[in-house]
Amino acid sequence: MINKQSRLWIDTDITIGAHHKFLQYKDVDDGYALGSLMHSSEIEILGISSTRGNTDDINESTQIAKQFVQDFGANSYKVYQGAGTDFKQDADSIPDAVSELAKQLEQGPMTILAIGALTNIALLLKARPDLAGKIEKVVAVAGRESVDEIFKSGTFQLKPFRDLNFEFDTAAFEAVLKSGVPVVLVPFGVCKKVWVDFEDLAKLRKQGPMGSFLARHAMGWWAEWEIIFGARQGFNPFDMVAAAYVLSPSWFTQETRFAHIVSAPSDTEKGVNKPYLVCNEEATGYPVSYCVDVESGVKADMLARLSKQTIAQQVLGLSHINVIVDDVEAAADYYQRVLGFERAQDEQSNAMYYPGVTMQSFALDAGLGKQQVELDVLFIKHPNAGIYIELMHYRKPQGSSELPPQPKTYDLGGPRHIAMEVANCNEVFHYLKEQEGVRMINPSEDYHPVELDGFPITFFYWIDRYGIQWEMEEGRRVGVSRGIV
Repeated sequence: MINKQSRLWIDTDITIGAHHKFLQYKDVDDGYALGSLMHSSEIEILGISSTRGNTDDINESTQIAKQFVQDFGANSYKVYQGAGTDFKQDADSIPDAVSELAKQLEQGPMTILAIGALTNIALLLKARPDLAGKIEKVVAVAGRESVDEIFKSGTFQLKPFRDLNFEFDTAAFEAVLKSGVPVVLVPFGVCKKVWVDFEDLAKLRKQGPMGSFLARHAMGWWAEWEIIFGARQGFNPFDMVAAAYVLSPSWFTQETRFAHIVSAPSDTEKGVNKPYLVCNEEATGYPVSYCVDVESGVKADMLARLSKQTIAQQVLGLSHINVIVDDVEAAADYYQRVLGFERAQDEQSNAMYYPGVTMQSFALDAGLGKQQVELDVLFIKHPNAGIYIELMHYRKPQGSSELPPQPKTYDLGGPRHIAMEVANCNEVFHYLKEQEGVRMINPSEDYHPVELDGFPITFFYWIDRYGIQWEMEEGRRVGVSRGIV
């Protein structure tokens, strides 16, 4: 049984090892963070926004995020472009990422993983301060214990790392601290305790498409750390460590500290001062939860999540049982009378009644190809058992109007279809296509799951060796209302 998922928004400056000069690579750790979270049943990813940090170009981080999610994520994962300028430069702008983040917070409390500049979050809090109470916490990679703490990982690293997520847009970070939203800091000092080495990358390269992709794109980054920084142990996957906190805070030792923004001589540039985010016990600053240690087993757990998921991990729970009827309203009344089923509502309390469905994407997912479809769909739910029944009446195409002979109890066969919630429809589709005794509802090579027009739902049908038709469905999240996933 999977416990109820935590709602999560990911704000990332993802670059996954992009480079422009020899041995000058951009961080890969955002990809490791995002990939491990996409394979984690503990959380429900409500959205992904691009921000700056590893790159100054918001279009670059947006495009890389979209491509990564398209290649390895579920169809229900959406990427929204964030702010292209600093908070102070355009504090009144409302990029798509901020608008969508506000919509998701309106629907319920949520954690934000901030693994880039905090510009989008500061813009949200300025535009919608009423939503501050809906943010359970902001988890960010930032902070140090004093201005004398130097961010070096290698034995002959000449120039320290910047406290990038803080320094890139200091005003945005300060705005988030001032808002009173709970902030958890996973600083360099903790991230430095986790190392990904060449042996880890060699293993990861054999662990499915996403693992192979991330391992290959980290090779240049690993080489730069060893050759330029003198880091013989590998590299520190900063953002992946912060992602681990989102999954299990119990892996970390944390203390209540107070964050201060202090100006002092820069440790990365001569002759100038720069702001430092110093977290200590002086109560004049902003209260934060400050991580001071992490368990040694975190790396193995997080890297394992990047491996190809088993089918058992993909299947999250029973979605619904489908019944074809001649009138969905009459059928709903019937099941209410004989079994106590009630008309179902979605998370926004809207009736799950969809009359006159004609979308071509439904026909494609249902294996009907280019045939015209027109049908009514009505969901009912049992108040005690939590089981959903999907009632369908097809006007086009028309099937048999007579019930088939009733099979005996011991005859082979089953209901029209049984639907299972899955984490990633595409991965499950390709897995099942390789299995003996599995037949897709549409034998065409072009048959594949696509997202429904206007709905965050993707599904496909397949038939097992005993004639039972199954639906594998992603995005409806009916299990959420049962407290299962």
